[in-house]
Amino acid sequence: MQKNAYLALQNVEQSTVNSVCYFEPYMKIKEADKYFYIHAIKGAIEGEQLRLLYQPKIDLNTNKIVGVEALTRWHHPERGVISPGDFISAAEESGQIVDITKWAINQACSDMAQWRKADIEDISVAINVSLVDFRSGALPQIIFKALNTNQISPHLLELEITESVIFDDADHVQEQIHKMNVKGVSFAIDDFGTGYSNLGYLSKFNVETLKIDQSFLKDIATNFHNQHIVKSIIKMSKSLHIENVAEGVEDEETAKWLRENDCSMAQGYHWAKPMAFNELVKFLEKNNSH
Repeated sequence: MQKNAYLALQNVEQSTVNSVCYFEPYMKIKEADKYFYIHAIKGAIEGEQLRLLYQPKIDLNTNKIVGVEALTRWHHPERGVISPGDFISAAEESGQIVDITKWAINQACSDMAQWRKADIEDISVAINVSLVDFRSGALPQIIFKALNTNQISPHLLELEITESVIFDDADHVQEQIHKMNVKGVSFAIDDFGTGYSNLGYLSKFNVETLKIDQSFLKDIATNFHNQHIVKSIIKMSKSLHIENVAEGVEDEETAKWLRENDCSMAQGYHWAKPMAFNELVKFLEKNNSH
């Protein structure tokens, strides 16, 4: 045993000696930013620096709003607006994403209650949840409490998860999804086609919506490779009675192609950028009046 351990240590030392490590200045900046985010997130939540923006989800047949996606933005007093791409990974690594998700769910449910008071027709709200949220095991309780407090019907809430969430700990995830699903909360697979794309989990986890990743929509009118991929996703979702939503639609040409190929819904700058609560209320009132 001692001899084997000695040989193993020798191999490690030898591999270290023969390896080369590179350092770039941006690495130091990246680590400094991560350290900053990890230590500033708690203050962001308590100091009301987080905001929810909403991007409308459009029915391609009627051109009406059928839902919105809630997107978190961080308004830092010194750094300005910090996008999720900059701080979410640090929040997940530190476990603080659970607090951010809890804040987002509570805020979204509160906003939905305000829409009701403004006599705006009920629309669903989609919120991204993380693998870390499921690992904590507290997600169902957070969801149910927010819905009950604001008297929101569960069917108006949709949770967006990535394919990697399901494959981390299938039983643990499935148990939580089932607990929320039986109450009426729906689930969508975000960025479908970029991960595992295992069809078996779609029925196993009661997935109701597939969100087609925006990378497949780039130059869709002329990119035949992406056309085949998107057509396959749409056809498959239809055969399984699962809704499909195209993300990142930026022009009428793309919207027209999706419409002609039987895509159900879409969202993107072609219709609206993510907007604050008050802007969304005006947008909804204008949309519903047509």
